[in-house]
Amino acid sequence: MAEERFFFGAHAAIVDRGRVLILRRAPEMSYRPEAWDLPGGHLALGESVEECLIREVAEETGLAIEIERMLGLNKAIAEPYIQALYACRASGAPGPIRLRPREHTDARWVRFAELAGIGGLIPYLDAIIRRGWLDFLK
Repeated sequence: MAEERFFFGAHAAIVDRGRVLILRRAPEMSYRPEAWDLPGGHLALGESVEECLIREVAEETGLAIEIERMLGLNKAIAEPYIQALYACRASGAPGPIRLRPREHTDARWVRFAELAGIGGLIPYLDAIIRRGWLDFLK
């Protein structure tokens, strides 16, 4: 079997008072425009997975976070993406979300029951919900 290239990303389930933060991808995004996603992004050379996560969350939301634990690794079967998922919380009280307009157009804090029924979730987020990785939000 031939080896293929993969993108490796880190994503944060940032939890506050039983709710998780989700972001809507901008229409200009090449992968899954307008899908709901968790904050996070691709690992850069020279940084750890945790450093990537902290950097990406700060860039995408303006939030400083604390990583609590790893939830797992997700590999989409038909797509070249691997995501490391972490349970996180904002450092201190979460302030206002500051989005990068070319990356995200909306941010919502949602309860687990809302999340499962929102529709338009990016595939890995739908997969980890089905696997029970976010059941701690119930």
